[in-house]
Amino acid sequence: MKLTSFQKKMFALTVLLGILSTMQFRAVNSGYKYMSIKEMYANSIELESQNAELVQLRAKADSLKVKIDEFQKARTDVSIDYENVLQLEIENTKKVAGLTNVEGPGIVIIVTDGTRELYENERPDVVTVHDIDIRAMVDDLRNAGAEAISINDQRVIFNKSEIQCTGPTIKINDQVFAVPFVIKAIGDRKYLESAINEPGSFSESLRKWGVFVEVNTSINVSIPAYEGTMENQYAIQ
Repeated sequence: MKLTSFQKKMFALTVLLGILSTMQFRAVNSGYKYMSIKEMYANSIELESQNAELVQLRAKADSLKVKIDEFQKARTDVSIDYENVLQLEIENTKKVAGLTNVEGPGIVIIVTDGTRELYENERPDVVTVHDIDIRAMVDDLRNAGAEAISINDQRVIFNKSEIQCTGPTIKINDQVFAVPFVIKAIGDRKYLESAINEPGSFSESLRKWGVFVEVNTSINVSIPAYEGTMENQYAIQ
């Protein structure tokens, strides 16, 4: 059966809704391991950020479901160009899902290993940038209202972007990078900068430990689209 233009756009919007819905799930590995104070602090920030983002994603998914119902009920109204409305919704949903290039005001952060001399019996990894440090900074930016984030031009999206330690390097979206790490975020520059520079922030703690963290605001930050796979391993529509 040949699909009409309207049906094709409805299908595309439904698929994008499915992407947002399945982004709400995240596997949690169980088990015990030694955690430093630095790691516990970073994990607490990450958990808080994930909970806040889940609320936002669920609200967006519920909103899209309502709009789909409205389109299906009112599509016979010839006075409204629903194909154009659907196309706009598809583009907006792609932006939310991180599937388009975006630009706007924001900040650029440079993070790299510290160069200070170590204290007696101090471990070198104290002044080394770890994956957990990058994740904590990303979570602080999300909590500050960042609308889009990238690390070394790799788009970071919830539950799809993996930030993992691989020895002296960090793997982001299956791409391996060494220091320095350049984190870009789009949003209110004042709030984003405060999330990195304010006293008591995780980034300020990194500076105290000796890790180099520099932040600059910009009137125009460009962030690329997510290029990884959106396929789900377990969730089925």
